[in-house]
Amino acid sequence: MQKKTIGQYYLLSFLASAGGMEIISATYTTFLMKNGLNLFQVNLVNTVFFTTLFICEIPTGVFADVFGRKASYVTSAALLSLSMFVYGSSHTFGGFLLAEIIGAIGTTFKTGAFQAWLVDSLKNHGYEGAFNKIFGRASLYNQIGGGIGAIAGAYLSIVNPALPWFVGGIGMGVVTLLAFFTMREEYFVRIPFSWSRGFRSMRETAVSSIRYGAQDKAVRFILIITFIQIYSVQALNMYWQPFFKNLQIKDEHLGFVFTGMMFFIAFGAFIASRINVDGKEREIILWSMVYVGVTVSLAAVSPTLSAAVLLFLLHESGRGFWAPMSDSYLHQHIPSHERASISSFCGMAPHIGGAIGLVISGAIAQFFGITVAWIVAGIVLISGAYLVHRNGNGSH
Repeated sequence: MQKKTIGQYYLLSFLASAGGMEIISATYTTFLMKNGLNLFQVNLVNTVFFTTLFICEIPTGVFADVFGRKASYVTSAALLSLSMFVYGSSHTFGGFLLAEIIGAIGTTFKTGAFQAWLVDSLKNHGYEGAFNKIFGRASLYNQIGGGIGAIAGAYLSIVNPALPWFVGGIGMGVVTLLAFFTMREEYFVRIPFSWSRGFRSMRETAVSSIRYGAQDKAVRFILIITFIQIYSVQALNMYWQPFFKNLQIKDEHLGFVFTGMMFFIAFGAFIASRINVDGKEREIILWSMVYVGVTVSLAAVSPTLSAAVLLFLLHESGRGFWAPMSDSYLHQHIPSHERASISSFCGMAPHIGGAIGLVISGAIAQFFGITVAWIVAGIVLISGAYLVHRNGNGSH
């Protein structure tokens, strides 16, 4: 039963990447720019996404603890499917904002719940192994699926810029049905539905999770480093497409660049899944942030296309360490009955960091150029890792 549960986790992770959100990863920014948005406006659209994530993170995380991880994940997949159809049908700033809000709500229903379902299902069946290996392999499958989806999406966009969104919407619809019919929660005790009882339970669980998170050193560490990471990478996530297009890469080839990005993230995740961390997740995370900061800064000032692409791809291998190491460290230090809601609480810091990072990097890119925005991102990662380590948050 353990192998079956892990297999389901891998399959849903792969399909959600290959046939879902990653299918637009190589065309997202260019799609918005083709509809008349400038660099700053592109980031403003995504800022709404992160702001909605922040507002909805705790309520949807508690929903998973109260009503079930499966219900939360199925709801997430359905909303993400709807979001992609709305995006593909829109041609205005307001339409894009609506699609981002729907997608963000869907994303928060997944945050913490999917991993909590895996962890508690395995523990229910007696699993005592290391979770960093599972999370690392899942990240590997995510990157492989994302690479396949990105290449397909890039070529679909040549036919029609909106086509990747519609195909992705269908893909997430398939994930919704598959999750509904295959996920099991034998361990979960369902609460009879009642609006008053449900919201009261949500409030009590949220309060206890926030109190626990604010007092726990491990949770504070995750909050700080994820804030720095997500703040910094917004300039990279949003502007790699126009950056490389300025270096004469064609639209249809951006999918191959994204596949390379996924490969290097997968490589980093693979290494993370194979090493014996021996309680050193914190140090590994901090050193990977320094590595990413250095390679990104060098990519921004590289004189040739080949050097810029290589260094940009290399930075992704460092980012491949972040999720498996953070997930493994966090889930080893939080109680099972509040696992999803505490994970959602930890998800709040990245959302704040992402929103702030989008606004600031968007302004820097619009007025000073993408190169400057990337260099600033690299400096923040390096200095942030140093300060966290110096203040003792990187030590045991």
